[in-house]
Amino acid sequence: MTRLRRLLLPAALLLTCVPAAAAHAQAQAPAGGGSSTTNCPSFQVLNNDRIGNLQLPAGAYDITVNTPSTLTCAAASDLFRQFLEDFDGRLGGGWQITISTATFSRSTPRQSFSVARTGAQPSNGGSPIQPDIGGGTCPATFQVLHEDHIGDLAVPAGNYRLNLLSAERMTCDQAASSLASFLQDYNGRLPRPWFVDAETGTFLNGSINVGFWIEPVSGTPFRTVLKLPGDGTPCAGTFQVLHNDKIGALNVPKGHYLFVPLAQSNLSCKQVVTLLRRFLAAPQNQLPGQWVVARKSGTFTDGRGSKVGFRIKPAQT
Repeated sequence: MTRLRRLLLPAALLLTCVPAAAAHAQAQAPAGGGSSTTNCPSFQVLNNDRIGNLQLPAGAYDITVNTPSTLTCAAASDLFRQFLEDFDGRLGGGWQITISTATFSRSTPRQSFSVARTGAQPSNGGSPIQPDIGGGTCPATFQVLHEDHIGDLAVPAGNYRLNLLSAERMTCDQAASSLASFLQDYNGRLPRPWFVDAETGTFLNGSINVGFWIEPVSGTPFRTVLKLPGDGTPCAGTFQVLHNDKIGALNVPKGHYLFVPLAQSNLSCKQVVTLLRRFLAAPQNQLPGQWVVARKSGTFTDGRGSKVGFRIKPAQT
């Protein structure tokens, strides 16, 4: 399902909330009445984009339906738009991509269509609809230093573009700070009224007009706004907890955990592992000495206000 359908956005918002692409308004006549394929309206991709490993430079694209008996031009155009909106490039519904021919197909039902870039403008000479970008794309990228997740949304290491739903309701700095806070959340349950649509990577602050969505950026970004505040260098691998446990007031279910020292703690990853083992072995789940834990972020510090400490978070299964 697309971002628009999942969030029940009105049709009028289609051109303000989907910065990836917009369908051309003027249909192109099929090539040959008895042809086994159908040439469809041109489709404008506004930004350099990709679907999985298929790179799609900005410009106009012709869509060709290879199975006109089972797929209409309108459906193919809408599917192309959905695929461009998809966060991780793993298409649902049995759809597969053939990179060499830019063809999308599935066997049940048997459906297939192909796309081909024709240049900056549609090949049929029409004027493409230029969608309003809504809140706009933030000018800097957000860096995630290790494999992470926010609830059910997987956020692999890399750089991300932040896109505002409405610039009047939220700034880029606020979106970046919110994303950093969400990544540091221990249990993945966002503070109300925030919620996340894991399929589209969209974060909404209780309204379809307030929030932002993220998308991976390939290549080298021109600058980076921030990494998670307070974090040092993330530790490689995960720490395994063998049974449901508790450290102080923090529930620690069995499973694997990401862990990272705080930036100014001077703790090594080996020392963090030693501390975790010590805390888990403590009688009656009591933290030793002055150690305290912040349940919201899973952060342990050697005393309130101390810069010595580390953060843990359940790894995504």
